[in-house]
Amino acid sequence: MSQNQIVISDLNKILRSIDTSLQVIANTKSGSVTTAFINKRALAERLGVPSIKIDKLIYQGIISGGKSGLVEGRHYCKLDPDESNPSNYLYDSARVLADAWNNFTGYTDA
Repeated sequence: MSQNQIVISDLNKILRSIDTSLQVIANTKSGSVTTAFINKRALAERLGVPSIKIDKLIYQGIISGGKSGLVEGRHYCKLDPDESNPSNYLYDSARVLADAWNNFTGYTDA
C-alpha cells in the first residue's frame, strides 16, 4: 500500500466516525427518532470491533429470539427481505449504542 492510500483510508475512517457522531447527536436532539442509518463497516468502527463481530451479533439475535445481540427491526433493517448479506443491511447506530450501554450491569457515571 502506498502512503497516499494509507492517508485516504485513514481519512475515510475519520469522516465515517464524524458522520456517525453527528447522527447520534441528531437522534438525541430529535427524541431518539432515527434520522439516518449507517453501514456495517461504520458500525463496527464505532463499536471498536472487527466487522465479523457484527455478523456474530446478528446471529446471536436470531438464535436468542431477540433477547440479545442485534435484532432485525430494532438495530438493523433489510432493504430486501431476501437479502442475507449483513454488509447490505442498514444499521441504527443510536439504538445499537444505547442498547449496548444498557447491557452493562452495575455501571455508574461516578
